[in-house]
Amino acid sequence: MRIGLDIDNVITDLDKILLKEVLIWDKNIRGTGIINAKAGMFSGMLDWTRDEVEGFFYNNIQRIAGLMEMRKYCKFYIDKLMEDGNEIFLITHRARPNFRDPETVTLNWLNKHKINYNQLIFAQTPNKTEECKKFKIDVMIDDRMDQCQIMSDNGVRCIVMKTRLSPKGNYTLPIAKSWRDLYNKINKLKENE
Repeated sequence: MRIGLDIDNVITDLDKILLKEVLIWDKNIRGTGIINAKAGMFSGMLDWTRDEVEGFFYNNIQRIAGLMEMRKYCKFYIDKLMEDGNEIFLITHRARPNFRDPETVTLNWLNKHKINYNQLIFAQTPNKTEECKKFKIDVMIDDRMDQCQIMSDNGVRCIVMKTRLSPKGNYTLPIAKSWRDLYNKINKLKENE
């Protein structure tokens, strides 16, 4: 099976460090902190303007990307998936202008954490449909429900990786709550083929 994995919040634990860094940045620009803990980070949790959100990412994401931790058991299950004969395609939308050098920061992080994969692909947009079709991906794993729904509507089978800041609500696509859960869901897909 050809498996597509997003990097941020699928392989990395972006939300953990992002929340910490956002609160530090907020203290410096507004000092209001979290105003709605139940909302998504940039959709009501803070009272930032669009320009403030863009400024935060432009000034910080390159640095933050190098500091991210790996999601729990991620490496173990990626290695196991490869041992099972699957191919792993890392498909990310790390792009300029927020990332000054997305390739270098990504490769450095992957090498540092000894992540095994067959190919690294930089998508042109958050919607990875084109890349999934081009590389004949059998299932794409992404943390963004909206992007998974778009890809699914365009014929790409998706599983949504749940994160600590995932929006609440009813999901129409399969959800993986952990890497173990994801591994089991992928194996179920293989059994049903």
